[in-house]
Amino acid sequence: MHTGQIIFTIGALGLLSLAIINLNTSISENDVSLAQNRYRLEALSLINSYIEQSSSLYFDEVTTDTSLAKDLSTFSVTLQTEPNDSGTFDDFDDYNNITRIDTGLSGVQYRVMFDVEYVRMVGGSIVPAGTRTWHKRMTVSVTDNYLGEPILYRNFGADRVRDTLRVSFVNSYWFYN
Repeated sequence: MHTGQIIFTIGALGLLSLAIINLNTSISENDVSLAQNRYRLEALSLINSYIEQSSSLYFDEVTTDTSLAKDLSTFSVTLQTEPNDSGTFDDFDDYNNITRIDTGLSGVQYRVMFDVEYVRMVGGSIVPAGTRTWHKRMTVSVTDNYLGEPILYRNFGADRVRDTLRVSFVNSYWFYN
């Protein structure tokens, strides 16, 4: 081999090494991205299951008696579990200010937080109401439950910042005679 061929071979091996390193970096970044998407999808599935669960409950404690017409003054002022609930959730607002730790199928522990409030429409927007209304909004927030490196995160520069997924929905009361 001549000197030119040796230099050419060393250059080709150097380029091949750079290509392999770039490929490995790209595969590693894709693996992290796929894992993030899997955890986010699992968190959204948890939110969806809690939404379905809470939607199957009564709108308010007073609405369990379906024989009487209801008016706004009979609805609960405080949105929380009532003393007669005996630790079971029987109406929509029992979830207010509750935090649960739930483990997904992947084994990741998620912190699920609930907030329930009366809402009303103002100019095409749903806003919190200071009084009782026919509508309650539940916001379900999910984040991971780890103290160290976050599993659900966003990148801000070189830093990973814990991320919280939130979904809100409105439950309305309709009474039919």
